[in-house]
Amino acid sequence: EIATTDEEYVKWTQWIFLQLFNKGLAQQSEVPVNWCAGLGTVLANEEVINGKSERGDFPVERLPLRQWILKITEYADKLEAGLEGLTWPEGTRVAQTQWIGRSEG
Repeated sequence: EIATTDEEYVKWTQWIFLQLFNKGLAQQSEVPVNWCAGLGTVLANEEVINGKSERGDFPVERLPLRQWILKITEYADKLEAGLEGLTWPEGTRVAQTQWIGRSEG
């Protein structure tokens, strides 16, 4: 079981973030997000259905929010190649591929 509040977990996630930041792969930017006032949180695109939250059916609006962005697209090919040979369920592999978001053009 993983607890994201565990000190060891936090230590390593901070270490990983610093590695990305020091290599220029993490930056702050103002980007549009799916804000749900009814839930008091930002939602992933997959959690918004026809302009409403998947949970609770609350209205969702697009608002600009300053946040940390990880520039994983610079490593998209390598990340996708890393999925090869993994014995993950197909749905998990598809979700990871979509999260990587590799695109051309």
